[in-house]
Amino acid sequence: MNNGKFIVVEGVEGAGKSRQCAMLTDALNAAGVDALLTREPGGAPLAEAVRKLLLDPQFSPDAYSELYLYSAARRDHLNKVVFPALENGKTVVCDRFIYSTLAYQGYGRGLDLDFIRKVNECTIAPLKVDLALFIDISPEVGFARKGGADRSDRLERESMEFFGRVYKGFKDMCANGELEPVDGSGEKEQTAYNILRAVRGIL
Repeated sequence: MNNGKFIVVEGVEGAGKSRQCAMLTDALNAAGVDALLTREPGGAPLAEAVRKLLLDPQFSPDAYSELYLYSAARRDHLNKVVFPALENGKTVVCDRFIYSTLAYQGYGRGLDLDFIRKVNECTIAPLKVDLALFIDISPEVGFARKGGADRSDRLERESMEFFGRVYKGFKDMCANGELEPVDGSGEKEQTAYNILRAVRGIL
């Protein structure tokens, strides 16, 4: 099924993921690689509608509801966008994926990690991730870069203790080989170079 490559970029708030994903996609297309940029949650109409619900401060779903909503959005996104693109030989660059679910709903909310892994595995089958990168900056640095939390975003209203647990989750996934860390402490051009260097290893 996976004729193209599926690349994921992860990070905490303010890490510059969206910008780096766009820069990577542009660089790949400029180099002759047919690349598509997408994001999670979202990337397809139903998934984008779920995204709005998940980030709306007027709702307060528990951790299990969050998990299932993210999973439903993910499956729709895969069916509508990712699977067709890969089957056509495109390289897909995705801003967040299953690793965020582990970090936020697992480490952040306290859900059982093995349970989340099983849900993730069922949700994404038969997809295999070719490369998953983590832009490594701390939540404190990330929020400072973006000028503080966006109070219209339900998740960004969480405490720094919550984001500290999320960051630990990402770091643990780097330690066990699920994610490849990329130093995000420098200028955006240096981070982009580090990401592109890692991506070239799978193309």
